[in-house]
Amino acid sequence: MDEQKASFLILMLSLVLALVLYHYFGKNLAPQSQKRAEKTVTKEVEATPIKAVALKGEDVVIDTTKYRVVVNSQGGVLKSLTLKEYKDDDGNPMELIPKTGFFYNYAPDNKTLTEKLNSAVMRYEIDRLPDRTKVTFSAENGTFVKEYVFYNSEYKLDLNIKTPKIGVYFGPKVAPKDRKSRYSFSGPLVYDGKKAKEVKLKKKKEATFHKPVWVALQSLYFTVSLIPKEPIGVKIVKEGEDNYNLYVFPEGKLTLSWAFAGPKKYDLLKSYGIGLEENIRFGMFGFISKPLLQLMNFLYRYVHNYGVAIIILTIIIKIIFHPLTVKSYKSMNKMKEIQPLIQQIREAYKDDPNKMNQEIMALYKKYKVNPFGGCLPMLLQIPVFFALYKLLMVSIELRHAPFILWITDLSAKDPYYITPIIMGVTMLIQQLLTPTQDPSQGKFMLMLPIIFTVIFLNFPSGLVLYFLVNNIITIGEQLLIKYVYK
Repeated sequence: MDEQKASFLILMLSLVLALVLYHYFGKNLAPQSQKRAEKTVTKEVEATPIKAVALKGEDVVIDTTKYRVVVNSQGGVLKSLTLKEYKDDDGNPMELIPKTGFFYNYAPDNKTLTEKLNSAVMRYEIDRLPDRTKVTFSAENGTFVKEYVFYNSEYKLDLNIKTPKIGVYFGPKVAPKDRKSRYSFSGPLVYDGKKAKEVKLKKKKEATFHKPVWVALQSLYFTVSLIPKEPIGVKIVKEGEDNYNLYVFPEGKLTLSWAFAGPKKYDLLKSYGIGLEENIRFGMFGFISKPLLQLMNFLYRYVHNYGVAIIILTIIIKIIFHPLTVKSYKSMNKMKEIQPLIQQIREAYKDDPNKMNQEIMALYKKYKVNPFGGCLPMLLQIPVFFALYKLLMVSIELRHAPFILWITDLSAKDPYYITPIIMGVTMLIQQLLTPTQDPSQGKFMLMLPIIFTVIFLNFPSGLVLYFLVNNIITIGEQLLIKYVYK
């Protein structure tokens, strides 16, 4: 097996294997930040999970342009927060709060006081201002005061507990009806000012962090991120499969925080200037995914269709990599042309491997051929490939975004499998036009379209669209190289 064949086969096999692993096991393979907020301790615990209980207090309902929120006077617990601009897959407003409720009161190391504060039905006052609404709960003759501020035009709320040494806890998940994901992390994040750490624990274990910039509980497309204005500690406990409780407690005299509760839109999260965009888990090639996402959103502002934006983005990428593609195919064609000479050398020196290698290297030098020249340009494109893959998998912009006809959601699979089948056909044509050195390599390459088609049947249609357009352009490049550049 010659060097060109071996390297090409290794490249393609690695790409297929990496794609399969990345999609089906990416949640466990994603690289983790090793940064700590300041200190992290993991240990066994016997924690009491948050139980769904009927709140017996009065519901306080606040409507803003972004969400409708319900707070119960028992404990001042956030009972519901539904987003007005986002629907779940059943067409109902997206609910971010599970049935257990969010922001229960928490007195560290004092279970009795915690239960007392959460069972107390409190007095409340509502102060409606032009740009916000403030709701203040008080109990125990004013010794406990808990204040919410809901902003009329932002996915934002303030949470202020004025009683010393009292914090909050929330969980076990965000947006219970959001889609489940194998290819993106869902759960707790802790941001230390540089990187966001994905907290993954075994059941009944906890991790403690001190003085983070923010903590979050997130799903695939939505997040509730708590941003303290005073130093806090955070204890994260895993209560079950994908269920986590976050206990946030003050390290000073009071807890003063604000929270973002809404969609994981990159530009929106970044606008706060505190790294909230790290809620979007782009993976190891995020430094490529982020500018590509911004370019896709820029294109969308002009074409008003994310499917068309993906097509244009694909064309732009192919134009940028066109010189590398030309170099790759020219190198493969040269290798194909000198293959008979290489075979003659192998037969002449089959009993002298050292001499054989010397003669083959001399042949490469004479004809100015790099045996790896066909693979190296493709290797340079792999980071962009995975960056786009991740981008199209996790971007909320594609959620419920229509393209044409039967494709009404670019973040969901093609319901009739039309685009993945067409993609497989175009990939077959592409392989038939690709130069190969021997029949066995050609037979293997013809298997790839079948493998990729099966893998892509359940991929989001936006990602399949990218590969389909990429294949069509590649076919055009191959014909151009074969009949024009030759």
